[in-house]
Amino acid sequence: MSGCFQSLTGALGFAAIRSYPATAAKHNVGALDVLVQLFSGEAWMPPRTI
Repeated sequence: MSGCFQSLTGALGFAAIRSYPATAAKHNVGALDVLVQLFSGEAWMPPRTI
């Protein structure tokens, strides 16, 4: 983990936040786009798989 986290809680928080745009990128959706949607109250969700 970059950033020299001094607590496990901080590292876990970073990982949770970082996973959202990383998942979007895997679905060819821009990280900035999903973050703008998230903070506008319309969170992007990956498509469901059956």
